Amino acid sequence: MKKSLILLIISLFSCLISPAQTIRELFRSMPDTIAPYLSKNAKLDMMDFMDANMKAAVNNELGGESQMLFLSDDSLAIKLSDALMLELSLEKVDTNMVIVMKRTYIIKERHEEVLVNRFSSSWHPISESLIRSTLLGHDDEMFSKTHF
Repeated sequence: MKKSLILLIISLFSCLISPAQTIRELFRSMPDTIAPYLSKNAKLDMMDFMDANMKAAVNNELGGESQMLFLSDDSLAIKLSDALMLELSLEKVDTNMVIVMKRTYIIKERHEEVLVNRFSSSWHPISESLIRSTLLGHDDEMFSKTHF
């Protein structure tokens, strides 16, 4: 009788505790406005190709090719185009899981601009973009030179 009661209590608690979401589930539910390059089917195809150890490349909505480079339970990386990389990762903040999205815009091989946003698991923005740019230092250097 005691064993049955303990098993019942454990099963009730396991039903009440929601399972932790993986980056796969969150990527699947990502709104089109966040990554308009990829349709829902393209996102699903990429994950299927990665699972099959195939090249995870799909045609994107702009007529180019996008390729998933890395996929795990808590992070992924996608080369959306030659000029844009997208990385998603999960981060625990207090008791909540936060999606960290890093977009790297590559400009002429040596220069890049990185935008980092944080979202709730339902894709609501939590913070403003953090920006890191190699272009700003280059601009300061160019303006400090005499051009005469």
